[in-house]
Amino acid sequence: MGPLPRVKADLNVVGRYLARRDLPSLDPAEVGRTFDVLVLCGSGVLATVDLAAEAFHHGVVGRILVTGGVGHSTPYLVAAVQGHSSYADVATEGRPEAAVIAEILQRHLGVPASRVRTEDQAANCGQNAELSLQLLASRPATASVLLVQDPTMQRRTHASFDHHQRLLDTRFEVVSQAPFVPVVRQDGVGNESGSTTWTLERFASLAVGEVRRLHDDEQGYGPRGAGFIDHVDVPDEVLAADRRLRMTSWVTISR
Repeated sequence: MGPLPRVKADLNVVGRYLARRDLPSLDPAEVGRTFDVLVLCGSGVLATVDLAAEAFHHGVVGRILVTGGVGHSTPYLVAAVQGHSSYADVATEGRPEAAVIAEILQRHLGVPASRVRTEDQAANCGQNAELSLQLLASRPATASVLLVQDPTMQRRTHASFDHHQRLLDTRFEVVSQAPFVPVVRQDGVGNESGSTTWTLERFASLAVGEVRRLHDDEQGYGPRGAGFIDHVDVPDEVLAADRRLRMTSWVTISR
C-alpha cells in the first residue's frame, strides 16, 4: 500500500521533528569542537552505532557510553544484528543491548575497548537518561554529552535527559544528533540514501505514538500526565500532522 500524498507529507513533518539534530553534521570542521562523551542509547536502529563510531574516529567525541539493558526494543536490535551483513557474528541471545552494541563498536568498527563503557540495566528511555547521568556524574571531568538515539525517539530521549538532569541536579551540556532524518517513500521509511529501516505502517505507528508521549496532558509523558519528561512545546504544524494521521484508518499507535 503506497501512502497518499497528504499522509506522506504528514509523516515527513513528524519524522523531521522527532529526529532532533542539533549539529549540521559530524564533520569536525563543521562541529568545531569535541564532546567529552557520546551517550549511545540501545535500539533496533544500527545506524546509531555507525554514527557513534564515526563521531569517535572523527575526533568529535573522546569516549562512548552505551546504555541499554533488556527492554521492548531488544527484539528489534536482535533482529537487526542477526540480519546484518557484517554484524551477524555478534552473539545476541540473553545479552543486554549495551553488551551487543559495545561488541560491534569494538570488534567491527574499531573503537578501542578502553574508550567504551556500558550501562546494562536501563529498560526504557527514562532509565537510559537516569542511569547514564548517574554514571557520568561519577566522572567529574565530564561536562559535555553528545546524545544519539533511534530517530523516532531522539526528541523524547533528549527531553528525558533534561528531566532527569533537573531531578539529579546535574549540569551537563547535552547535544542531540539523530543518525538520520527519516524519509518516507512508497516502499517504506529510511534514510536519504535509500535504505529502508521501517515499513510504512511501523513508522506511522511509532511516529504518532511518540507525539502522543510528548504531549503534556493526561495521556502524555509531561508533568500533567505520567511526569516522565518536562513540558515540551510541540510545534503547531506537528500537532496538525499528528491529528490528520490519527484519522487515517490504517495508522495504529505504538505502545
